[in-house]
Amino acid sequence: MIAHVVLWGALAGLVHFVVIALLYANPITDRLSADLEKAPAVKQWPSKARYFVTQFFGTQVEVYILTLGFFWLRPVIGVSGYVGALLLGLLLAATRVYPRFWNMWIQTNYPPRLLAIEVINGTLGTLAIVMFLQAVGG
Repeated sequence: MIAHVVLWGALAGLVHFVVIALLYANPITDRLSADLEKAPAVKQWPSKARYFVTQFFGTQVEVYILTLGFFWLRPVIGVSGYVGALLLGLLLAATRVYPRFWNMWIQTNYPPRLLAIEVINGTLGTLAIVMFLQAVGG
């Protein structure tokens, strides 16, 4: 199982990074978040390249945890195929996204619109990981 987690987690990380890039770098998200990234609660990175490298490796840790959770819990879900993967994905998304949202909401001045974008994109990113894993190893 460890070999599966390492291999498929690395590939799922690449898929996740592409999906997240598309979710955040599109006209809809840009329009919704216009000027909000300059809010005091949002960290300003002097280098986009450094931010993207840091983001990739930070989220890769999450992807490996999600990959381990997928291979461990997928057989327990009593629903086969992509519907079962979707159910597991929603559970994993809730455990991944909700605590982050809650802490950001109660502890920062992070703009509510950016919080909504984080919840939506975090959920879609988690589902992308799970659906990829279902396609390749589920």
